[in-house]
Amino acid sequence: MNFFSNTLAWIEGELFEASLILSFGIITLVSGFLFWKTGTTLNSKALFWPFIIIGLVYAAIGSTMLVSNKKRIAAYPQSYEKNNSAFIQAEKKRVEDFQYGYTISKIVASICFSLTLLIFWYAKDPAWQGIGIGLSYFALAGLVVDYFSQERAAIYYKAILETLN
Repeated sequence: MNFFSNTLAWIEGELFEASLILSFGIITLVSGFLFWKTGTTLNSKALFWPFIIIGLVYAAIGSTMLVSNKKRIAAYPQSYEKNNSAFIQAEKKRVEDFQYGYTISKIVASICFSLTLLIFWYAKDPAWQGIGIGLSYFALAGLVVDYFSQERAAIYYKAILETLN
């Protein structure tokens, strides 16, 4: 397997992940509307805004990832053929530059889970508890996405280092 095959595998994984994130966002949006439309209790209606906001965030992230990775998959073959060593160095830097995002997502998830616990401990209002559920839902989805993304990034980075050595 040559290096460019690793790059294509990485991008295809990113496109799949983007499709899942976009789908999750759309399903969350639909769920928010269903809670609002068919919900008969205050607790079910309280999930409307948290789910709408989370759905919009994840739909935007997924859409952005799809667009950027489709552009990348179109441009990469020419870049690799033009100067493969510069391409590999650029990929190494790109992968190194987004590693901090995994730490940030774990910190954000920890804060969201902590806030959820505080909200459920102290607030009995359905709107606040809906916000708490939304925060934990947002955090859990982010952790799941980054769990697989970080694994793929490590595999790709290993391939980069092996190619450079």
